[in-house]
Amino acid sequence: MDQPTVAIVMPAYNAVREVELSIPAALAALEAGGGGELLVVDPASTDGTGDAAERLGARLIRLPQREGPARARNEGVALIEADVIIFIDSDCVAKPDVAARVRAAFAEDPELISLTGSYDEHPPYRAFASLYMNLRHHYTHQRAQREGASFWAGLGAIRRSVFLEVGGFDAVQFPMPMIEDIELALRLKGRGRTALDPELQVTHLKRWSIGSVIKTDIFSRALPWSKLIAATGEMPNDLNLRTSQRIAAMVAPLALLGVLLLPVALFASWNLVAYAALAVVLASLALNWPMIAFFARRAGPLFAIFGWLFHQLHLTYSAVVFALVSIVARLKG
Repeated sequence: MDQPTVAIVMPAYNAVREVELSIPAALAALEAGGGGELLVVDPASTDGTGDAAERLGARLIRLPQREGPARARNEGVALIEADVIIFIDSDCVAKPDVAARVRAAFAEDPELISLTGSYDEHPPYRAFASLYMNLRHHYTHQRAQREGASFWAGLGAIRRSVFLEVGGFDAVQFPMPMIEDIELALRLKGRGRTALDPELQVTHLKRWSIGSVIKTDIFSRALPWSKLIAATGEMPNDLNLRTSQRIAAMVAPLALLGVLLLPVALFASWNLVAYAALAVVLASLALNWPMIAFFARRAGPLFAIFGWLFHQLHLTYSAVVFALVSIVARLKG
């Protein structure tokens, strides 16, 4: 069984604090997995990220101007000769077995062209927004389909030859961090086996606020993903677009309204309104129960309650964006 060569490409913009943890972890994973090169691509950082990367032992390429991660990853792959490229974001700390798991998976199956991982369930920052986003991502990816999987560039491995054949990431359509990995996954279809390994994990270092969660969800996820669905006509039954999540998204605004109306209806003895409000709240709880139970196990029942409530808001604004994009697409024919 031939062992493929592997290398890590890590885009890093103004991430001087994060690379102090992510680069040593990536280098250690490569060493434990049989060796390989770590290439950090710095698109004109202003905080000394590139200098830190060189000091920590990574090979560095500096881009002359600010670029998004799609362009940075493409530039990195062009300079690497390894059989398999592992993409790891600069705010992700690789587990020690990352390179070994990737190398073994590609060695065992010549038809495997991409392998996706996930965040772990132990984010270091425990404020509500950071905990919600990281646990939501972990939960979603752990329940995603193992075969025919999408691609995730936070921790994703791909055969270099196939990556070059399909043209890499679309840095024109996605000049900033968006869904460039999901779009790449669509172009990988039919070229070989794509898989997800739930044990292939990194720890995410990012701090989130409620505002940054909503902004990212709408402008970097829901809006470009809705446009991609409208353009391609492909609605995958996976990740955030599983059938159960689509149903949950339809119920979510009613559940939020029910939470607001239920105490008022009970106080005013509006029995029919109270029954209706209770019904939609219970329906939402049932649809989201696996996630709620996971939240409770990882962060306690109080977080689970507020996590469920905020998730209803997330589903609502994401569904609104999708509906608006769909309407505009239909009007344009």
